[in-house]
Amino acid sequence: MNPLAPHSGADLWPQQRSRAYRPEIDGLRAVAVIAVLINHLDARWLPGGFLGVDIFFVISGYVVTSSLLARQDVDRWQFLKGFYQRRIRRLLPALVVNVTVVSVLFSLFVSPLDDFFAPVMRTGTAALFGVSNLYLLRQGSNYFASDTHFNVFMHTWSLGVEEQFYLVWPAVLLVCGLGVKAADRPGLRRLKILGIVLLAASLALYLGLSLRGSPERAFFLTPARFWELTAGCGAYLIHRGSGSARDLGQRLALGRWRGLLSFLALLGLLALLLLPERWRLATTLGITALTVALLIVLQAGSGIGRWLCHPLSLGIGVSSYSLYLWHWPVIVLARWTVGVSALTLLPILVMITLATALSYQLECRFRYGHPVLPAMGGAALAYPAMTLLASIASVALQGPLMGRLFLGHRGEGLSGTVNMKRIDGTTVDTVHCFQEPTDPLPGQDRPERCLARMGSGRPTLHFEGDSLTHMLIPLGGKLLASGRFNVAFQARGGCPVPHFSPWSEGRDALERYRLCRSYADLQMERLLPRLAPGDRLILVSNLGGYFDRLQGRQRRRAESSYTAAIRTLAAALRQRGAGLIIVGPMPVFPDNMITGPLTLCQREWFRPAWALAPQCRSQRVSRQQQIERVAPLLRFLEQLVATTPGTALFRPFDSICPPGVSFCSTHRGDALLYSDGTHLTNAGALLLYPRLMAFLEDQATPRSTATRRGQPPES
Repeated sequence: MNPLAPHSGADLWPQQRSRAYRPEIDGLRAVAVIAVLINHLDARWLPGGFLGVDIFFVISGYVVTSSLLARQDVDRWQFLKGFYQRRIRRLLPALVVNVTVVSVLFSLFVSPLDDFFAPVMRTGTAALFGVSNLYLLRQGSNYFASDTHFNVFMHTWSLGVEEQFYLVWPAVLLVCGLGVKAADRPGLRRLKILGIVLLAASLALYLGLSLRGSPERAFFLTPARFWELTAGCGAYLIHRGSGSARDLGQRLALGRWRGLLSFLALLGLLALLLLPERWRLATTLGITALTVALLIVLQAGSGIGRWLCHPLSLGIGVSSYSLYLWHWPVIVLARWTVGVSALTLLPILVMITLATALSYQLECRFRYGHPVLPAMGGAALAYPAMTLLASIASVALQGPLMGRLFLGHRGEGLSGTVNMKRIDGTTVDTVHCFQEPTDPLPGQDRPERCLARMGSGRPTLHFEGDSLTHMLIPLGGKLLASGRFNVAFQARGGCPVPHFSPWSEGRDALERYRLCRSYADLQMERLLPRLAPGDRLILVSNLGGYFDRLQGRQRRRAESSYTAAIRTLAAALRQRGAGLIIVGPMPVFPDNMITGPLTLCQREWFRPAWALAPQCRSQRVSRQQQIERVAPLLRFLEQLVATTPGTALFRPFDSICPPGVSFCSTHRGDALLYSDGTHLTNAGALLLYPRLMAFLEDQATPRSTATRRGQPPES
């Protein structure tokens, strides 16, 4: 067997390899992709396995630079045209098939009612156009970010980075006078200087974002990753020296030390893969440097190079793109169905192997041509047409075909996760009525979109506050359907209304929440002229989260600030004939850290009981402990309401944790009430309806002030 050829598809491509081909690089690809696979199966097995992607970036910079410098095209247009034709044939067909097939499979096994459905499908669509890293960056910075472990297209972010690099790097070579003629010393010198400048700028951006609290931007943005790809270019220029493209580093006077250096570099690289993710910054720098070193010192015929050129290593290496494309969707689809465990590990690996083999065959057919597909390699419109058709199919599965393929239970009980809330038949939903704490201040049209009016003679309940307000949108639908009220919802994550300070742990001083005060002031400025007699403003915020950890003087300052804000607001409302209701604290479950899809708690024929997520287990806390936790805040709010005319306090506590039970729970029977430690699901929000309706009726009936304040939770 030819040691330079892989097992599968060997008849398709060996003749295509240039004499400068370095098989040991494919062996290094095998190390990278296996590390990623192991990490994605279970991060505990290889904590730093995600660094395999960084290895790929460096290799990509090396290989692309090598390919471009070997070209001697007649003009710049031919240089660019040839490069992008080769890249498209290399990447696009396998990606199009992957996105299309995986989108269909995802639609079969994931309920369209699950809030993960739309973001995942949109990631696939974005991947077709090479921008999934940018879409995932936007999603990852959301207040209610989806757990990426359940996004079947999460892995395509790295393809987006590489494809965006391909838009820039050929132009860099042209600027240096390379690509349209044989590479000369002045051109290579200019490339080295410009490469160093780009590497330094990109590395500075990466370090700045990582160290200044924006690790997600450092992770996803191409400018912050450019240094790794440019490092690969530097490795090629060092390896090549100043000679021909086939020099292969022979000018490096390493002699017998070459084998030892390559062994130590590979050993160091493998050691970094064992380090935990919290060391990501240091390990990323280290893995990049060691990959550069390996690209410089490795040789196919000696030392570690022999092992990397083993037929098995080469087989994995040359099919690494297809393996990378398919391993993650297979693992994630298993999470959505049968689970990833010792019992399902072998079937998962078999499915990954089969999918990789088929995809690699397809990859080779398009890349190197085949009698069955005689025209695809040269047709100018064929590849854009493939992308367009795949994107149309993806959009259709998110639109007119959404839910048509789903094989599981279609009941409404599956809805109600934390991300998307809506009142059917209105524009009141998360998209229009919830803002990130870092979003620009809302425009003038937002109040109209967030008002659900079913009758002009009804009083309107205006819900304002942080993310807990957003959680009550399903409750608003119930209130609207009662025929008694119109409802409006406006929420901004992490921003209480009205604004006060300080907050627990000094969060009010963080850059993330710098617009909270302006937001609260703007909301009240816009709301007050819209209020009619009989309307009520209902303030819903996680007050416990803002107050509970404050002690002594800081606590008194916060209470004084909140009191002043409430009294000012209440006075303005009284002038409009409107009332003010403060929603009191609810039970919290600090250990209830659910970040995955709640539909994984739903048994299906394809999801047996043993595959249900651990998050589905009930969390319980002593009711007495919960009462003791909320008691100081309740006393403060009770006194505030008693001394502020036109205000009332609604206590939702007993709706979630009724008197007579010993423990407060995240579940009521089989129904999940909390999506995390503080946020209610739809089922949890709807539990508040009977008590809130009775409270509102009580508010409409003249009674004594003491009676209207209600009673504290029973102990």
